[in-house]
Amino acid sequence: MSCTFYLPFLTTLCNNPWALGHAIGKLLYHIAPLISTHLDNAVDFQSPVPRALSDMNGFVESLDAYVAHLRLTDGCSEKFSTTTLSCSDRKAKAAQRKYVDRLTYLAEATFKKYIMEIFGSVFRTWTKEQTRMFNKGVDKAVSGVQWVVYPGSNVVFGAGEGDWGVWLRNACEELGIEEVRAGRRALESM
Repeated sequence: MSCTFYLPFLTTLCNNPWALGHAIGKLLYHIAPLISTHLDNAVDFQSPVPRALSDMNGFVESLDAYVAHLRLTDGCSEKFSTTTLSCSDRKAKAAQRKYVDRLTYLAEATFKKYIMEIFGSVFRTWTKEQTRMFNKGVDKAVSGVQWVVYPGSNVVFGAGEGDWGVWLRNACEELGIEEVRAGRRALESM
């Protein structure tokens, strides 16, 4: 089973690159904590929708279904909490962290692939300025930092399944260095 997100609200944002980027970034940002919460409960757990995602119908439910499928496939249907382990059981804790990291990676990669499939054709038609605004929206949600200049190539294609925050930071640091050399600010004013 692949994860099938149904996120019609995102398509309404295609004419506002910053808002679309910010919405996608918020969804991506919430994957790890939602998975962690899911693993602290039985496999049939339905995560409460975080307030920040209250207007993004369907995402949490889709993610819960995907995580439940992965857990059932792996035979991990019971509550998966670190509070039941003794302090000296480092091997078990390491195995749990590794499992959480694996599920998070799989869910994030699936979500990123979904975004690329649904919006790839839209992203290819955007101007460099629209792409920069999209990247700025993603960066605001993922890292909270706001650079003055953003790359003209889309983070979705540039980073792929990799860490979007890291890709944006590296690209923006390079552009920021050029801005500072030219006597301009690299970061937005708070």
